[in-house]
Amino acid sequence: MENVEQCSATSEAPSLSSSTGQTRSKFHVGLACCNLPNDSLGRSPNPLVLVSQLTPPHYQWSKCDQTEVVEKSNSPRFAKTVCVLESKDEDTKLKFSVFDMKERMTTTMVPIGDALITQEQFLTERSLVLPLFNSSENSVGCIAIELIRSSENEAKQSYAEVEQFLFVNSLCANFQFDAIRGLLHVTELMAESRICFAVPKLLLNLWMHEEQRKIEDIENLSTFPKELEMVRQEVINLKTRLIEAYTQSSLYLDEHEGHFHKPSRDKGSRETEFVPVNLHFQRMCVTDSRPQEYIYDAITVGAFTAHAQSYKQGGLYAQLAKLEESRQSLPHRQSKSFDHESVHGVLENLHSLREEIRRQCDHLCYCANQGSGKMLKESSDLLADKSRQLFEVGELPVVCELVSSVDRMVAGDLDASKQEPAASAEAEGPAQWRWSGTKFVKTPTVEPWDVTRVNTEAALISLLAKVEEVIDVQSGEQRVAETFWLSLVSPLVINYKNNVDLVTHRACDALTLYSLMEDVSTASVAQSIQYRRDVIFSQGLTALVSGFYAIIWANIDSMAFLQQLVSIGLLVQYESLLSCHGDEMAMLEDTMVAMQDLDSVQFKFEESSREVFDHTFDPPKITGGRLRYTVHVLVPPHIFARLPKELKRGHGIRVIHVIFSIGINEQATLAETFGDVKLQELINYKSLHKLQNYFINFEEVLNLSEDDRRCVNDLMKELNMAVFAKRSKNTDILRIAAELAREMNGLRFTMCKSAKDRSSMAITLEQANILKQRHNLADFEQALNSMRSVGTRRENVAKNTNTRKYAFTSMQLLTFPKQYRPPSGTYGLGET
Repeated sequence: MENVEQCSATSEAPSLSSSTGQTRSKFHVGLACCNLPNDSLGRSPNPLVLVSQLTPPHYQWSKCDQTEVVEKSNSPRFAKTVCVLESKDEDTKLKFSVFDMKERMTTTMVPIGDALITQEQFLTERSLVLPLFNSSENSVGCIAIELIRSSENEAKQSYAEVEQFLFVNSLCANFQFDAIRGLLHVTELMAESRICFAVPKLLLNLWMHEEQRKIEDIENLSTFPKELEMVRQEVINLKTRLIEAYTQSSLYLDEHEGHFHKPSRDKGSRETEFVPVNLHFQRMCVTDSRPQEYIYDAITVGAFTAHAQSYKQGGLYAQLAKLEESRQSLPHRQSKSFDHESVHGVLENLHSLREEIRRQCDHLCYCANQGSGKMLKESSDLLADKSRQLFEVGELPVVCELVSSVDRMVAGDLDASKQEPAASAEAEGPAQWRWSGTKFVKTPTVEPWDVTRVNTEAALISLLAKVEEVIDVQSGEQRVAETFWLSLVSPLVINYKNNVDLVTHRACDALTLYSLMEDVSTASVAQSIQYRRDVIFSQGLTALVSGFYAIIWANIDSMAFLQQLVSIGLLVQYESLLSCHGDEMAMLEDTMVAMQDLDSVQFKFEESSREVFDHTFDPPKITGGRLRYTVHVLVPPHIFARLPKELKRGHGIRVIHVIFSIGINEQATLAETFGDVKLQELINYKSLHKLQNYFINFEEVLNLSEDDRRCVNDLMKELNMAVFAKRSKNTDILRIAAELAREMNGLRFTMCKSAKDRSSMAITLEQANILKQRHNLADFEQALNSMRSVGTRRENVAKNTNTRKYAFTSMQLLTFPKQYRPPSGTYGLGET
C-alpha cells in the first residue's frame, strides 16, 4: 500500500493565437476497465487510472493525467478523458496504471495492474483493449482505450476568439457522460482575464483627476464663512493624501504588468486591494446527439469587499447609514433636505456639461471655418441639446436654493462693508459687475440667479439664430471664404462661453460650499468611506467588464441578443454564498453597495484601428466619474460592422444588476439560529423586484415562442414563491435565478469570500444541473463528483493556496446542503 501524490487532472488549453507552430499537440483518451479483481477481503475496488509517458532518451516515466475514482466497481467506465501531449518520437511509450483507492482523504492507493503500448500503435489503431498485468506478471483484467479527439479539433472554435485576446492561462478538462440517449462530450474551460489589473489602473487615474478638480473647486471658492476655513484646509489635506495613496496604488499596478490573477492568499494585500480576488472565466462546452455545440459561460470571483481594511465598523451599507445619520444633525440640514450624494451628483454633472459645451462651441467654430452648412447645423443641434441639459440642471431645486443661500450670504457681506468704510478691497470681492450702457460698473447687490440663467439662455438663442441666418443666406451657393462664417459666429460663441462659465461657476460655488458644510464633523470618516467604496467598485467593475467581453463575443452573431442590449440593456445576475454572520456580513454589505454603484455603468462600442487583435489587444477606455461611468469597448472593424446601427452610433448599453444571496456554511447556520438574515432577505426582495421589471420588458421586446414564454413565466413564478418561502438555506432561489438569467440571455456570476471553495461547489452544481435539464444526463452524481474531483475547479484551488484540496472540514460540511458537499478525498484543512 502506498501514498501516491496525484497529478493535475486538467490540461492547458491550446493557445490558438500562437503563430510559431511550436505548441505541442495533444490527444484525449477515453478509458474503461473490465474484470478487475476484488481485494483480499472480497471487496470490489475503487479504481482510477494514471497515465504516464516515456520518451527516449529519458528513462523515467512522466505523469500525464489521471481519471476520477469510480466507487466499488470491477468494470468501471471513466467519465474523465485523459490528456496526453503528443511526441514526435515514434518510440514513445504510454503506460496505463490502474490503482485501487483505499483511503481518499490521504490518497492511499494499491496498484492493481499496468498496460503498455507505443504511442504510434495507439494513434494508428485508435481503439484497443489491452490486458493488465500486476507486478507478478499475472493477468488482472483488461483496459479499453479509445482516441476521443485529436489536437486539430480539441479546442472549441467558439472559445478560440475569446481566448485569443480576452482570456489567458486557460485550463481544460474533458469528460464523457452517459445520457439517456448516447454520450455527452463535455469540455470544461477556466481562464484568467487579461484586464484584471488594467481596469483598476484606469479607474485610479479617473479618481485622481476627480479629486484634483474637487481641490480646485474648494480653493477657488469666492465666498465662504470664516468659520469654515479650518474645515476647508482639512478637506484639502485629506484629498491630497487620497491622491497620493491612489498614485502609489497605480504605480504598484504598473509593476504588475503581465499579471492576470490575484490569488486568495493575497486578498489582504493593500497594494492590490483594487483588484478582484480570484477572478476567472468559466465555460462548459457540450456536444450531445444533436449536431451543434452548446456553450454555457459564467464568471467566478471573490466578494467585492475591502479585505485589507477593518470590518469592525461593519460593511459599507452600515457605514453609509451611520454617516448620513450624523449629517442629518448638522445645522444646515435643518432647513434643507438635500443629501450629500445628490449634491455631489449635480456638481459632477455641471462640470461635465461645462466641458462638453465648451468642446461643442470650439467644434462649432471649426465647422464655421470649414464653410460647411451641414456640419454647422449638426454641431449647433448638439450644442443646443447639451445647453438644454445645463439649463435643466440650473432649474433644479437643489441648485436654485443653494445659490440663493450663497447670494444672501454675499448680500450680508456687502451690507457689512457699507457699515465699515475702511474695509479692504477684498471685502468687495463678491460684488457683481453690470453694463450701464457706457461702461461696466459694480452693482451694490448680487445679480439674481434667474437673471443669470435667462442671460445665458438669451446668449444661446442669439448664437443659434446667427447660425441659422448664416446657413439660410448661404444656402444654394458654393463654398464661401472661410473667414466669413467664422467672423459672424465667433463673437457670439465667445459671449455664450462666458455666460456658461458664469452660470456654472455660481452653481458650482454654491454646491461646493454646501459639500464643505457637510464635512464640518465628518470629513475624515467620509474620506475613509469613499476610499472603501472605490476599492469595492474597482473590483466589481473589473469583473463586470471581463464578463461583458465574454458574453458579447459568445453572442456577437446573434442580432436578437444585440437588439435586446439596445432595447432593455444587459441583465447581470450574481449568485452569492456569503452568510449574514461575522465578517461575511460586512462583506455582503460591501457587495450590496457595489451592486448599487455598478448600476451607474453603461457600455459603448467603438471601432478599433486594428483589423485583428492579438495578445496586446486594445484595453477598454473608461470615462465619466464616480456617479456615472461609460466603458468604451474597442472592437475590430469586421466585428463593428456587424453591430446594430444604434450601437454603431454610440448608443449606451445599460446594465441591470440583480444579486441573490443564500449562506450555506456553518456561519449561515449561526445566523439563522442565533442572529438574523434580514439583510439577505432584503437583498433578495430588491433583486426580485428588479428582475420582475426586466422580465416584463423582456417579454415585450423579444419575439418569444409560446414554449419559451411559458418556460420563463413558470420560472418567474417559482422564483417569486422561493424568495418569499421561509426555508433554511433555501438554495432553490439560487438555482431558479441562475436558470432564469440564462433564459433571458443574462451574464452569470458566482461569488463567495474568495471564489475557490463554495463557488467551486456552486459552479459545478450549476453545470451538472444544466447537463441534466438540457442534455438528459443519466447519472447526475457521477457528473457532479467528477467535475469536483478532476475538473478545473481543483486547479483553481491549487492556484490560490498551492494545495488541491478544498478548504472544508468534515464538521463544516455537516452544515452544508448535501448538493454543495465535495466528494471524499477532495477536501481537508487549508486556507479559507
